[in-house]
Amino acid sequence: MAFKPSDPVLKIGFIGMLAGKYQNYGIDAKNGAQLAVDQMNAAGGVQNQGTTYTFQLDPVDDNADATQGAQSAQKLVDDGVVAVIGGIFSTATIAESKIFNDNGITQISPSATNPKYTAQGFKTAFRVIGNDVAQGHTDAEFAVKTLGCKNVAILDDKSTYGQGLADSVNDAIPGAGGKIVAREHLDATASDFTAQLTTIKGKHPDVIFYGGYSAQAGPLTSQARKLGIKVPFVMGDGCEDSDYTKLAGTDAEGAFASNGGPAQNLMTGFAEFNTKFKAKYSVDVFQYAPQAFDAANIIMNAVKTAGATKAAVLGAVAATKDYKGLVQSYTFDSKGDITTSIFTVYKVESGNFKAVKAVTIGG
Repeated sequence: MAFKPSDPVLKIGFIGMLAGKYQNYGIDAKNGAQLAVDQMNAAGGVQNQGTTYTFQLDPVDDNADATQGAQSAQKLVDDGVVAVIGGIFSTATIAESKIFNDNGITQISPSATNPKYTAQGFKTAFRVIGNDVAQGHTDAEFAVKTLGCKNVAILDDKSTYGQGLADSVNDAIPGAGGKIVAREHLDATASDFTAQLTTIKGKHPDVIFYGGYSAQAGPLTSQARKLGIKVPFVMGDGCEDSDYTKLAGTDAEGAFASNGGPAQNLMTGFAEFNTKFKAKYSVDVFQYAPQAFDAANIIMNAVKTAGATKAAVLGAVAATKDYKGLVQSYTFDSKGDITTSIFTVYKVESGNFKAVKAVTIGG
């Protein structure tokens, strides 16, 4: 259809890592959101009370950093966005959430899992992925009950995400029937993990859980193998990607990692989505593009349902019930978390992560 010059164009913000060592996560999510916007605009936008709205994605970089995230969030406020997709990593997302809350702007993170994000009492904060408490339970049950590993060593990178997920696993292991034999931390900028791994080796664990990201998980795994540590690694969504398998090489074989959402082959429409994604961006989906795609569509559907003001969008997003997205169906609870969390555990086989177990919590 042809658009009139007077038709309003609404800005939807995107905030995440667009440069640096974590850019794969941010660019992938941004591209997922952009694809949703492009498809909606190509379909004619949305109508509410006789007005047709189209959309423009306004992306800013937060460098996965709290200070830069707050500054970038303020830029989106100044740009007049009606809602925001992001952040991607928990540390920055939590810092950004106060800025958006203070300005009444809906924020939907496709990937920030730390419980604090939605526990601050901010009515503007939502996420379309399960949180660390649910994922920690999933990982603990898998390590102890599925793998049969009773003695567990836990290691994290001290990041908001990594340590938060490791804490959740730590809390859930006893209830699953396991025992924590070691709890170690590493610096998020470190590259030599000999000290932590030597301590862990001396505790004779049956499994190692790592909370952090693939940039360090890959070398960590290889260094563990060189030290003669042969037990399996179990990790979170920060490691379930091609970066981990590239960095760890053959040492990645047999490692496990959980991630939010069903396996891609169980997402209705994923194959078509990835085909369109690759046609536009010349790469396959890396990680959170499907969740960002769903977040963008939830926001645009809110405009269709309730109107284009910040308050109207916020009210409609909060009332989201059984919205069928690409990844799953979404209903938000009073905190902004989804009421049904789906997790999949993957295993590295022949250099690629393959789904081995699906878990649904809630619903």
